[in-house]
Amino acid sequence: MRLRAQFGQTQRQVPRYPPEDGRHWLVRGAYWHVFGDTRWWLPLGERLRARLVTLLEAVTASQAPQHVAFPDVARADLASFADALTSLLEAHVPSYRHLPRCLLSHTGERLTAWVLASDPEAARETAAQIQGQWEAVLEGLGLPLFPGEGAEARWGLAPAAHGQEALRCPACGYAAPQPWATREKPHPEDEAPQPLTPVATPHASTIQALAEFLGIPESQTAKAVFLRTQESHPRLVFAVVRGDMQVSLPKLSRLLGGVGLEPADEDDIRRAGAVPGYASPIQVHDAVVVVDDLIPLSPNLVAGANREGYHFTGVNYGRDFQADMVADIVAAQPGDPCPHCGRPLEAVLAWPVTHSRGLATDVTYLTPEGKAATVGVAVADVDLAWAVAALAEHARVEDGLAWPPMLAPYDVHLIALRGGEEIAEAVYLALQDEGLTVLYDDRKASPGVKFTDADLIGLPWRVTVGKRSLKQGGAEVKPRQGEAEIWPLEEVAPRLRAWYAEHRDDAA
Repeated sequence: MRLRAQFGQTQRQVPRYPPEDGRHWLVRGAYWHVFGDTRWWLPLGERLRARLVTLLEAVTASQAPQHVAFPDVARADLASFADALTSLLEAHVPSYRHLPRCLLSHTGERLTAWVLASDPEAARETAAQIQGQWEAVLEGLGLPLFPGEGAEARWGLAPAAHGQEALRCPACGYAAPQPWATREKPHPEDEAPQPLTPVATPHASTIQALAEFLGIPESQTAKAVFLRTQESHPRLVFAVVRGDMQVSLPKLSRLLGGVGLEPADEDDIRRAGAVPGYASPIQVHDAVVVVDDLIPLSPNLVAGANREGYHFTGVNYGRDFQADMVADIVAAQPGDPCPHCGRPLEAVLAWPVTHSRGLATDVTYLTPEGKAATVGVAVADVDLAWAVAALAEHARVEDGLAWPPMLAPYDVHLIALRGGEEIAEAVYLALQDEGLTVLYDDRKASPGVKFTDADLIGLPWRVTVGKRSLKQGGAEVKPRQGEAEIWPLEEVAPRLRAWYAEHRDDAA
């Protein structure tokens, strides 16, 4: 590829991202263009992404994958997606003869493996195996990953200076993206249920004010959070957690089928029979009540009386109210106890690069014995954008990028300087004849500009042909992180081809 014809210009400054962020170098090297919240993959970036996908797909060969074009499950409306998945399975997996199957879907910035198996556990195990194979590829490219878990999923997290917040236990290694992290929850002591008693609590419309007014810890109260689903027919959602904890909106959204959530307005709350600031699930109606799994274990809480200026004491789950759903909906925070060992969780920054989980379905197929069994479905995926950003962060050097040879968008960066243009053309053809991919800088630009751009782009080898190198006996050949040497012109292409053959064999 001739650089003068390629779309995309390197950038000298990127104020949006600091130099320690891999995205800084992707923008400067003309791999990405970022505008607002939109990321555009430029030609160099698209070649890089295509090479990464090829490497990832290669290790799934044992699963005999078939390529499909499916929706991105990570971004789908899970409620409608579940119906579509049911329809697909009912139409195409009627019997055991159609299992197992592995389907690969590449939707823009995500590579997803869909695993269909004879039972849910087998599907999850295969998806986790594929995720492990993909993580081995990424680690072989120089990307460190640490395992995470959460929302019944397994994650591969890449440390990043400006990644998303995750929580990690320094003692046992438990980790999870912050929205999906869990924490060890306390075990309240058993108490005899107290009578439900209304108590005047004027001007105590917040948990803090209520606890101070009654002289009790916030952990003895129940917090009400009202939300509305973003659907064609919105539902009012009444979420309840202990007063010293916060609701995790992602966990709650996933529980409700992946719908979007927004704060409910006062009219919505009052129509359900509740009073803002003094609300509880007692006697509310026309609302989906979701309580955290700690609430049924917490006796004699203080909760709103759905009456201005009043709360109830002695509130007990089961006797005084019921929920439509009981699940972990608490947002874990730094300092909370680890769910595995109880040590304090620490905040870290990382990109959630890989992920696998099972998908629930009621679709059945006929076994060899003619009986009905549930189809197992699971997914494994790689977020290609975060993978490339993390790889760039770990591949950066002082003056630009330094891609591993198996991933770089081109094998060789060829530069023609004044007095060497005709010879550079011959070297360009010779390199391609040896099967190497070449980015050829044939622009009318100064040596400084060309060398700076080569450093920003970060290909494994730079070959320079100019009056000076020719006088010294050939072309200047420099590995991205090494010393330059003069090679005879006739040796450049075969020696680089031999080098790549050796290193690709080693990588394989």
